[in-house]
Amino acid sequence: MQTSRTVATGEYRDEQGKRREDWVPNALISGFAATFTMTIIIFGAYWLARAIGDVNGNQLERWCYNLWDNSLTHSTQDSVIIAIGLNLAVGLIWALLYGYDGVIRLTGPSWRKGMIYALGPWLLSILVFFPIMGAGFLGMDLHAGPLPVIGNLILHLAYGAVLGSVYAVDLESYLDGSEADLRHNRAAEDWAAIGMLIGAPVGLLAAWLLGPSLDEIARLPVIALLGTILGAAIGLMVGSFAGIERGAKLWSANQGPDPH
Repeated sequence: MQTSRTVATGEYRDEQGKRREDWVPNALISGFAATFTMTIIIFGAYWLARAIGDVNGNQLERWCYNLWDNSLTHSTQDSVIIAIGLNLAVGLIWALLYGYDGVIRLTGPSWRKGMIYALGPWLLSILVFFPIMGAGFLGMDLHAGPLPVIGNLILHLAYGAVLGSVYAVDLESYLDGSEADLRHNRAAEDWAAIGMLIGAPVGLLAAWLLGPSLDEIARLPVIALLGTILGAAIGLMVGSFAGIERGAKLWSANQGPDPH
């Protein structure tokens, strides 16, 4: 598959207008990185709004207060494991759609393609998800002014920038071009994605079970997030090494001793 990469802009494109062969594992890994970034920003924004918010303060302070103290945030706190799980699942689904079709249709630097693509999920979020979750059209029922729409836009732009940038990394360009290296890299990517998909829910479940005993260290949402990240990271690492080992065995079986 003919590909090209512009180092100055970070642009990665397929000269034949086709999706890359390793689009599934690449999209999953990129989607996890983007969703992780988005989640960290959500936590940061929540605590910032909580620090600034004042129910008796000026307009901005009242908006910030309503941004963190509302029915939507209360519902997610009551169902932490479901909220984090759904957030990760949705982030991965959007990433798969990006790898399957979005990246092919868009042009320009990788970060910009991802940000443009993320405008679709953003519009669905404020026009569909907000009303379904009781926040009202454009989040108006939260009584936080323009903050829900603006904050949601920032979150999705960050998601898109990371998604596009990570997806554009062409690891195969750093290999020596041999068939063995190519096979090992593909196997490592595939198994890393599988390991991540297994590790993330396992880590989330473990954190949820251990959360009550760790409440003196941090609140359940923080523990659940850390458990998810740690589980995914361990799964990605173990899966990557397992993929390399499997690739080496398959190469040896088909071609004889691995030249490396």
